[in-house]
Amino acid sequence: MLPILHIGPLAIQTPGLILMLGLWFGLLLSEKIARIEQKVDPNSIYNLALVALIAGLVGARLFYAALSPDIFIKEPLNLLSLNTAMLDVSGGLITSGIASLVYAQKHKLSLWPTLDTFTPFFCVMAIAIGLAHFASGDAFGAPARLPWSIYLWGEYRHPTQLYETLLALVVAILVWPRQRNSMITGLRFLTFVILTASGRILLETFRGDSTLIFGSLRAAQVAAWGALAFGLSLIGTRLKQAQAMTIKEEST
Repeated sequence: MLPILHIGPLAIQTPGLILMLGLWFGLLLSEKIARIEQKVDPNSIYNLALVALIAGLVGARLFYAALSPDIFIKEPLNLLSLNTAMLDVSGGLITSGIASLVYAQKHKLSLWPTLDTFTPFFCVMAIAIGLAHFASGDAFGAPARLPWSIYLWGEYRHPTQLYETLLALVVAILVWPRQRNSMITGLRFLTFVILTASGRILLETFRGDSTLIFGSLRAAQVAAWGALAFGLSLIGTRLKQAQAMTIKEEST
């Protein structure tokens, strides 16, 4: 684990640095895909990402403040704190998603081509999140004495952070754009969702810090099952639409 990276007099939070590098590299890849496929305006990539990032950070802090008001009533300036621990991830995702939809609608960005273009970005960020977890020690595994176990928080554990990183890397390889012209729009993104959700269901069985609901259900697995079902249903819909369009074109 390397939560702090010391470079001379500087002390840099390693997880934050990894995420920033992932953000930069992922957007670079998505912009390149946009220029190659020419389905989305490349200039909109960074603008949409900036809107989503700002909305996500603001929303994450406000949601956290709503859940823990005492912290901010006593010290209102904590709203401007750079402490990433005072961010609610779920709230950030909600506000980021809403802001992205508003921006996309305002600038008339097509949903499926845009999601396909951003899929390389999602892949890189998934890898970066796994590495950030490994650097910080978060998302740790259940106790296990295996040849590849790591010693963390007083016990030998499954290196779930590395499992997470490896899973994200495999997903990235499988969904990387290949047949750019013939691919049904939305299929790349939905494949990413399905593979990631399937991997999360498996990964959670090795986690030692899972949030439990209703006594024994792992919250992340429940969410992953929902995402898997939703993704499969949407893929079925997209395939049927593509088939209907092909039949229509052939008949004319």
